[in-house]
Amino acid sequence: MPRYQPLSLDASDERRQKSRTAFYCSSCGDFIIQAFDGFAHKFPSRTEFIGYLAGTMFAVAWWIFIDGATYAVTREKPLPIKVAFVDWIPGILSTFALIIVNLIDREMLNADGDGSGHSVATKARGCAFVGVSMALGALGGGYAVTILKYIRAGYTMGDPAYFGFCIAGQNTLIFMSYVWDLGRL
Repeated sequence: MPRYQPLSLDASDERRQKSRTAFYCSSCGDFIIQAFDGFAHKFPSRTEFIGYLAGTMFAVAWWIFIDGATYAVTREKPLPIKVAFVDWIPGILSTFALIIVNLIDREMLNADGDGSGHSVATKARGCAFVGVSMALGALGGGYAVTILKYIRAGYTMGDPAYFGFCIAGQNTLIFMSYVWDLGRL
């Protein structure tokens, strides 16, 4: 039995009803759509969901870093590597990059043709470039601190390496939240 229905030239042929779904069984598809329409308004939209996800990733990133820094400082037996300001710089730069890119109005990136001012889009694109460059530099800086200060010194496992991996994890999550946040366009 073929999966498709043969075409009929007769306009009065009512064998197959018009369905709003892509399901083969039109009554099943209509039932699913009617059931979903009843509670679909309770979920956030795609852009709101991505914003929540990006914010959650950003918060988890800083929580991981602060957890690692607190653990490294409050141990009874001190770690062989001290926590310094160098460890904080990649996360701070990642945060500034995220703020810079989020402050840019997305419509200003293409504003040259609407008479809104001289080189508005060029300025917005320049700020976006600075933000993206800062984010990528901070991500590379986080990996560089982890590799040069912790892994290259021989601390690849255990308590001394925990804070180094927290630095890399923090910057990775902040960059991922940055990328997810760009997905709201």
